[in-house]
Amino acid sequence: MNNRTRWITAFLLAGLVVSTGLASAGLSGGSSDVPSVQQKKVITVSGHGTVDTTPDEAVLRLAVVTQAEDVKNASDENFGKMDAVLAKLYEIGIPEEDAVTSGYRVQPRYNWRDDEESLIGFQVHNSLVVTVRDITKVGDVIDAALGSGANKIDDVTFTVSDDRQVELRDEAIADATRLASADAASVADAMGVTIVGPLEISTTGSQFSPYRMHMSYDIYDEGMMAIPPEAGMTGASMKMGAGPQIQPGDVTVSAQVTVVYEFR
Repeated sequence: MNNRTRWITAFLLAGLVVSTGLASAGLSGGSSDVPSVQQKKVITVSGHGTVDTTPDEAVLRLAVVTQAEDVKNASDENFGKMDAVLAKLYEIGIPEEDAVTSGYRVQPRYNWRDDEESLIGFQVHNSLVVTVRDITKVGDVIDAALGSGANKIDDVTFTVSDDRQVELRDEAIADATRLASADAASVADAMGVTIVGPLEISTTGSQFSPYRMHMSYDIYDEGMMAIPPEAGMTGASMKMGAGPQIQPGDVTVSAQVTVVYEFR
């Protein structure tokens, strides 16, 4: 055997000895003495918590819609009516930051006759989102808006303040956790085993469900007046007096919690 062959053989034998020593000492990546979650006896349960409460705020979506033969007249009329609506809302106590423009749209109006399209005017649609911090005033806000120039109301959404939402979320999570714990105890009792304690706890978060009330009030339909001008039905003449009586339903906050319990 030449010198080169002897050196290679000696090197391989030395490596084999070292590897064998590490394996016998438990240093070669073998299993740990501490069992993983998968190796333990576990019960996995989920709890769903729900909290219902009375809303303390409302969001009203309304609009001023105007139309004329030219864009300028339609826009000028819209500006004047929306200015009057905002002034009235401020007058009854709605802060400026709670009356926010949500959209402004200008679109042409066409008339079809004998398969020919002719431009007959323009429509301006100016949308407003109004947050009402006192839900007892929702009817008054609607009445004020319609009486000062608004002619379209989409819906009213009843909700709760941000701080209240956080409180309700905590309550829903606590409720879900209690239910999960009770389910785990019931399963353990039925199987004749003992719960050691939780190994893993997770939540998918919470879900907030406001109460939405649809209001179908729109004197315009696809750019055409649903009520003819000769009827004399303006926003002012449609004033509702003391305001509509509105009774909102509850809002709901729910949460889901999953817990993995070890048992023996």
